[in-house]
This record gives sequence, structure tokens and C-alpha cells, in this order.
Amino acid sequence: MTANVSIRSATFPSSYLRLDGRGIAKFSNLGGGLVNFQSYVGTYEVLELDKHPDGTFGIRSKTFPNVYLRLDAENFKKSSGKGGGTVNCQLGAGQYEKFRFIDQPDGSKAIVSVQFPGVYLRMDGTPAPGPSKNKGNDNGFGVVNAERSIGPWEKFFIDEITTPLSRADIDAAIQKFGPVINIHPNERYNFCSIDWYLKFCTLIDAKTGAKTPNPTASQLPQGVTDANRYSFQVGDGAKPGDLSTAKAYVRVFWEQGMTVTDLQFWLFSAYNGPATAHVVGLSLDAPVHSGDPGLAPLGEHWADWEYVTLRIDNKSKTPIAICLSQHGTGHWTPQRDIQKTFKMDNGTHPIVYASLNGHANYASTGPNYMEYHKFPSPLAIPAGLEFSLHNDTAERGATFQTSTNHVVVSAPFLTGADAYPDVPWVNYSYRWGPDGTATRMAPDAIQQIVTAGFGDFAKMIPGDELLNLAGAIVPFFVKSNINGAKAPVVQGTWQGRY
Repeated sequence: MTANVSIRSATFPSSYLRLDGRGIAKFSNLGGGLVNFQSYVGTYEVLELDKHPDGTFGIRSKTFPNVYLRLDAENFKKSSGKGGGTVNCQLGAGQYEKFRFIDQPDGSKAIVSVQFPGVYLRMDGTPAPGPSKNKGNDNGFGVVNAERSIGPWEKFFIDEITTPLSRADIDAAIQKFGPVINIHPNERYNFCSIDWYLKFCTLIDAKTGAKTPNPTASQLPQGVTDANRYSFQVGDGAKPGDLSTAKAYVRVFWEQGMTVTDLQFWLFSAYNGPATAHVVGLSLDAPVHSGDPGLAPLGEHWADWEYVTLRIDNKSKTPIAICLSQHGTGHWTPQRDIQKTFKMDNGTHPIVYASLNGHANYASTGPNYMEYHKFPSPLAIPAGLEFSLHNDTAERGATFQTSTNHVVVSAPFLTGADAYPDVPWVNYSYRWGPDGTATRMAPDAIQQIVTAGFGDFAKMIPGDELLNLAGAIVPFFVKSNINGAKAPVVQGTWQGRY
């Protein structure tokens, strides 16, 4: 028996086993190729299960003929907590390429080696250091090896490959599950539609100097030939946005081999407001005072895109994960945690809270601190600061119903009568605001931060120590050009790379 499947981590959402058999032309005692994982199901993540008469399975690549998953634990005698052994590929199936599936109480399966009893396939999805973390790319990412016991990293879901959602399925899913966005009651920079925003814009062509006032969506250039060529000048009248015009712009992502379809609800705000900090002053590493200074104009920029993704199982047509955008990163909630993480409107619509000024999305109310830093780090002087940025969310603000205020702007796998109408601005790949740095600190911002952190204690700190603190703080908040957010079509999320 042969079945086409994907193998998904039960612990790390959006992590799929990936077999890369490039360069494998013959059998090798040491195996070859590369096994890691990917954040979506593409051709390298489509696998075939070959069931043998003894009940064992071979896990074979759909893309690379006769290339199998191989597990070698010959020199892996004792667990180190980081796994061990070698997991790679092999041409043909022998004992190292045979496995059994062990059912787990949560519905997942452990994958145990036949050649090495008690040794299990392991996928390590711990976020990697650096700004990219675990974002998919063409070569995959992460570590796949072996472990001598079953823990969270040794559990998997075996998903049968299915067809994507139809147009009727997509419309029904949006109507039934479309998220409700709770806007902060003090929000000054609301969502708006693209058509409304363009009425305040002048399209600038940096190459020719041409200016197009109040362009329509059909007048926007398509594709990218020079990423810095076009930008917008925007009138201040656009800053407040206009919630009455707002739409959730739905990108439907599916590729051949995927067992799920992603409904990405993109939300646009004309302006991103200033940041607020939470500051704790330290003396010999002990808290002495705290405060929450405003950091305007830090964080302000034109054009802000955020999203909520519902990952819909193609067979059951229900959500199996939700992803919330939070300032350039996506935070996933797996199916088992959805009901306890999200409140539901009318039983099926997850309630999402948009943060004050910055519009990042969260599942609950609160300050939602991020960007934690300790200055200096490690402490090199008696005085120090702990510093975080607020993402305040709250009840009793306006609500935005995506199920009744949306436009499906992209579902490229649907053709003919099922295709959605083209939306001209979708393929505008340039900046959605002015070109130029907007993230900066006001001249007195350092003093405000120090005062908030230390209160009256600030007068007791020697001037040279305050200068040292200032020197430590500034590099974190003097940023490169982010004014005018990137278009959704050029963001990795658009291609399922969260």
C-alpha cells in the first residue's frame, strides 16, 4: 500500500518533515541528501508511505524516485537531551529505512526505527537565534535527528494529502470562522480600505520624478523591477483611518501537496502610532522605580499591514491552527489550544485584540510586553534599566467583523468560473508610504526613560553612568528605513512562510 502524506510536528506548528534527495544517484553506506523541515507543504514535503507485509513502513519522497528516510543510531548509545544519531536519505529501502508508527494518547504518532528498537524520530523546532527565527526558505530549516524516548519533539501527525478548498468551501469558512477584531478603546489610527487611503496619496516615481495625485488601484505599477522606485506621499488627513471603509483582504494560500488551506486576513491601517515603554530602574540589579513613558515619535510610520491566519484542514474544513502577526513575526496557536486561548464570538469566530497604535494581534487583553532588554547587559555599572515595549490590548473598543467585511484578493489555485475577480493593487510590490526613516527617538526621550525608571533616584546617579546607560539604549531604537510598510505580496507570509 502506498499513501501520499505529509508528516507534521505535534509540538511545533507549521513544521513539516522535508526530504531533499538532490545529488543521490546510488546507494551509500552513510546515506546522503538532507532531512530537515519546512513551514509549509511543498514538493519536498510530500511523502509516500510504503507498507510492508510485516506491518512496518518505508517513508519515501514523492519528488525523488526511490529515495527513503534513513535513521542511523549505530553510534547513538545514550541520550544527551539534544538527540543524536543521523537522519538523512537513502536510495532504496533496507533495515535503516523501516519504521513503525506508535499511537499516542493525544492522537499523534511516534515514529520508531525497526533497526534500532527504542530509537525515535525527533524534530527540533526550537526557535533559532537571530531575527529570522524559524521562517521557511527554499532549503528548509531546523534539526531532525533521533531520540531514545518519546517526548513532545518525538510526536507527529500523519496528514493524508487532500485537494484544496473549493470557492464555496472558502466562502463558507470565512462566514463561519472569520475572526472578530477588537480595537483598543483609545485607538487613534484605525483600519481603512485601500481605496480610501489612495485618495490621500501621491504616487512618486523616484526614477522619472513623475507624480500621480490620488491614484486609483488600477494606476499602480505592477511587479518589482526596482524595489525603491515607487513610494507614496501621504496627506495627514489619512492618519486616523476610516473604520467604516475597512475591509479584511483575504489571501487564500494552498500549494500542491498541502493538506491545509491558509486563510490570511490582511488588515491595513494608514498610520502606525508611537510606542510606549515599560521601564524598571535597577540599583545593583534590584528594582527601585518603574514607569511607562511615551516614546513619540518612536514607532511612528505610514502604512501598517497586519494579519490573522486561519489554517483550515482540507478534509474536515475546520481550523487546526491560528497565526497572529506581531510586528513582523507570526505567533501560532495549535488546534488543541484554540478553545482555551481564544474567546469565541457566536461560538466559532475567534476574538483577536489589536494593540493600541501598533495594531499587532493578540488573543487576550493586557500590556503584551515585547522587546525586553536589560541595560547594560550584563550589568557593568551599579545603575541599570529593564526595558520593554507595550502592546496594550483592551475590551470595550470598536469591533471589526471580518466575516462580513472582507474581499478575497488572491486564491491563485482557483481557475475558471471558481476564480475570484482580480484586485489591481494586490500586485503593487513597492512601499505603501513614503521613503525615509521614521523610527527614531525624540531628543529628550533618553531623559524621559531614565526618569521613568529611577524617579527621584535619577538625581543620585553620577552623570557618567547616565551617559553609559544612554549609550546602551540608543542603538536598539535607532532603526533603518521602515517608513511605508512592504506590500503583502513581497512578504514571506504571502507564500506561507510565517
